[in-house]
Amino acid sequence: MSLPDLLAPIRAAVEAVLALLHGALAAAGLDPAGGVGWLAAVALLVLVVRVLLLPLAVRQYRSGLRMRAIAPDLARLRDRYRGRTDAVSRRAFAEETAALQRANGVRPAAALVPLLVQVPLFLALVQALEHAAHATGTAALASFAAAVAFGAPLAATALAGGPAAGLLGGGLLLVTAGAQVLTQHLAAAGAAPAPGGRLLLLLPLVTAATGLALPIGVTAYWACSALVTLGQQVLLPRLVRTA
Repeated sequence: MSLPDLLAPIRAAVEAVLALLHGALAAAGLDPAGGVGWLAAVALLVLVVRVLLLPLAVRQYRSGLRMRAIAPDLARLRDRYRGRTDAVSRRAFAEETAALQRANGVRPAAALVPLLVQVPLFLALVQALEHAAHATGTAALASFAAAVAFGAPLAATALAGGPAAGLLGGGLLLVTAGAQVLTQHLAAAGAAPAPGGRLLLLLPLVTAATGLALPIGVTAYWACSALVTLGQQVLLPRLVRTA
């Protein structure tokens, strides 16, 4: 089964929720054919998804706190096995590391769960918006193909959509990259480090490079998601302390 086939049920759910949110905003007075209404619907979709994922994010943050607490013990364990490359020593090191993590409630794989949940949602959204941009998607998203916000068609890309699309798309990508950099800074300075280490330093550059060729509606999703992640990084320490 191909990836589009696997994503089809998720895409249908994303399209339904996005259409529902857009309809609610239109009922509240926003122009149903306008790009601002669609951008607001995308922003609300991000909030809905992230609220649903909040329990996973709290678990991830707590796991990060525990990981930092046992960091000195892990360092001593690494020092004890340093230079010992035989199979028995490698197996013993892995077993002792896993035992130390289990004893302290650390689950390294748990840090990836929110990301793994969001990836298919993001891919499904990209598909939904690309179908809408080419007027091949569900009828509920039909007005997206012609929607314009601040002079820029939402179906256009920052590279090929003209000056207005370049400004809006480029601005959204700058917001995304800036929020990612701030999130990484807060994660490194706070009690719970962001998973992925130095590789995450490349994320803003990758985001900016790839986002230039995506529809503005998709880059709007990125920007909203990055801002929510930044807010989450600020609020989670307070939520965990008071929980």
